[in-house]
Amino acid sequence: MNIRGAVLEGMIEHARLASPIEACGFLAGGGTVIDRLIRASNELNSPTGFSVPVAELFDLSRLLRAEGLSLRGIYHSHPATAPVPSRRDYECFFHPEVTCWIVSLATNPPDIRCFSWSKMDFDRIEYIVVS
Repeated sequence: MNIRGAVLEGMIEHARLASPIEACGFLAGGGTVIDRLIRASNELNSPTGFSVPVAELFDLSRLLRAEGLSLRGIYHSHPATAPVPSRRDYECFFHPEVTCWIVSLATNPPDIRCFSWSKMDFDRIEYIVVS
């Protein structure tokens, strides 16, 4: 998994701005690199969970089609806990075609981890930061 450094920085910035509420959004790319961050609203307005408004999901779909991008990941933050999938993440993430990214603000600097979803479990996967 390759991701632009600017996208990682964008996730951290969004997490910090939203804190103590979970930030959330999407990661996209047109090739083999995740090079686009698309922020979303957290309609739960919660420090321990997120939900993206349906209208924003439709907007995302239109944007991806219009720009020829593929959805590569869904990200969210854990403002005060480790970057490991929470019970809610297990209950609500059913997207084996995309990666799950968690930004933890519990450490300084923030810790970002990436996971794949298969067989009702998360598997941590490594990523490579590219310029």
